[in-house]
Amino acid sequence: MDKDLSILEPARYGLSLLIRLHDREVDEDFLHGLRENDAAGFFAEILPDDAAKPDVAAFDAAITALPDPVDAGTLDELAAEYADVYLTHSYRIAPTGSVWLTEEKLERQEPMFAVREWYDHYGVTVPDWRLRSDDHIVHELQFIEHLLGLGSETAARDAARFMDKHVMVWVPDFCTLMAQRCEQPLLIAGARLTVRYLDALRDLLEDLTGEIRWTPSEEEKIIPYSLSELAEDIAYVPGVSESW
Repeated sequence: MDKDLSILEPARYGLSLLIRLHDREVDEDFLHGLRENDAAGFFAEILPDDAAKPDVAAFDAAITALPDPVDAGTLDELAAEYADVYLTHSYRIAPTGSVWLTEEKLERQEPMFAVREWYDHYGVTVPDWRLRSDDHIVHELQFIEHLLGLGSETAARDAARFMDKHVMVWVPDFCTLMAQRCEQPLLIAGARLTVRYLDALRDLLEDLTGEIRWTPSEEEKIIPYSLSELAEDIAYVPGVSESW
């Protein structure tokens, strides 16, 4: 490959920030780090396209609007909504691929095992798939982060293929629905920024590797309902484990 792969390291860093937002409740240290390291400025630099500016600006505004230092009440509100999305099923949004990609809308189905095959190939495993399944949004994004960190043409190409066959098939829909249902600006902005960032990352990987983006045909699409229909009757067992 003739192109410089050094861009993968900052791309990996940006992804790690978004993973942290999806992984667990925000805390004082994380919010302090977002401010001190100008996370919004970083995203503005790595996502220079005009289409990304509103999402980056909303992320910046959400951080700026929080008390500094953040108080316990604000943290409780953020934690409660995080739980509504990821832990208690209150918002009826499944953070796992199997629910989105099977007619039965159940946890730990074939899409999870397909993801696990990718992990096995690279010698990685999730801490406890019974608590947080292999196809949880956090684990799928962490796998991309892992591949970017390897810094090789093969791993970058595999990251593109994994995104096409797994992440990009359902995660943008999950994040879109999350942004629609949440009330906390930071979670809304984080969800929207995740969609924007993943799309830009996939474009970057195509530019670096020549791996053309795969999209399913109408016959190949697996998600059986619209976002609104799917959200009404999703059934899943939420994950509660720490990330790998």
